[in-house]
Amino acid sequence: MPATLPGLILSAYAAAPALDSWHRADEAAYLAAAASLPHVAGLEVPFYGRSLHQYDGGWFLEAVRHLPPHLAFTVTTIPDTMHRLSGQQGFGLASLDDEGRRAGLAAVFRTAEAVRNLNDALGRRAVTSVHLFSAPRPAAGAPAGTSAQASAGALSVSLTELADYAWDGARPVLEHCDAGTGSGPWIKGFLPVEAEIDAILAADAGVGLAVNWARSVIEERDVSAPVRHVKLAGDAGVLAGAVLSGCSPVDTRFGSAWDDTHLPPAPLESNSLLTAARVAEFARAAGAEMPGGRGLYRGLKVSVPRGATVEQRLAILSGSIAAVREAGF
Repeated sequence: MPATLPGLILSAYAAAPALDSWHRADEAAYLAAAASLPHVAGLEVPFYGRSLHQYDGGWFLEAVRHLPPHLAFTVTTIPDTMHRLSGQQGFGLASLDDEGRRAGLAAVFRTAEAVRNLNDALGRRAVTSVHLFSAPRPAAGAPAGTSAQASAGALSVSLTELADYAWDGARPVLEHCDAGTGSGPWIKGFLPVEAEIDAILAADAGVGLAVNWARSVIEERDVSAPVRHVKLAGDAGVLAGAVLSGCSPVDTRFGSAWDDTHLPPAPLESNSLLTAARVAEFARAAGAEMPGGRGLYRGLKVSVPRGATVEQRLAILSGSIAAVREAGF
């Protein structure tokens, strides 16, 4: 394993105790330990529409002050996006419905405010990127292979507008999810990666694109899809991040088959399609598109079975980090 591999941005929230129940002591112990694991250079934290923690945003802003001072942060808007889609079908930056698109922009405006609040709490520009999404998804009952509620054109207009927001040093990045245009069922159902790249290029506003391994596999039911998506983004000059997360074609203790449940890599989860060879292939592809990996966000996002103890959660995180580092990521 090369000694110069960049550190990982760990999506520790996906395995946090708060997903099961809210106990400040457990959450504090978990957060501090996860942030201090070897090879962790930063954390991905979720924006829930009002704050950066689903239970207590004030507590979180105080807790991060006690974490290692070298950490960088990525803020993801996926929880807020999915919540708002449940109540407003046309919500999102790529919406062809003007009211839905404006609601998407307003939500991102609040995200930028949360970025500044986190930076202020830490006394530095700690947030380096913000994950945005090309919602909405296809309308309920729409035929497979259609995504009539969203377009690259609408997304491009939104990306141009949000470039004027006060990001306080953070870069907006579209994280690609499984598209709602395949022949089978979708999980997130957002725009295809080609449309997202077209929108980014048309906006010319400095927005990047991140490829999540599991989400690309789920979209195409093909383990070679993530490398293809990385190459597309790299060839277009917009690749900003490469994120490892596992999935499975069968039900596991982590969730249903082909669901976006953030499985750990094999062999920690025997049914995970994210094997050492595939991690290495993904790492090579990302490194080839951005020589040396300079500036490339390398992320790891894994979950845990429900009811896991803090110690079990940390063991899965630690084991997953060790597995992907050994494979060269």
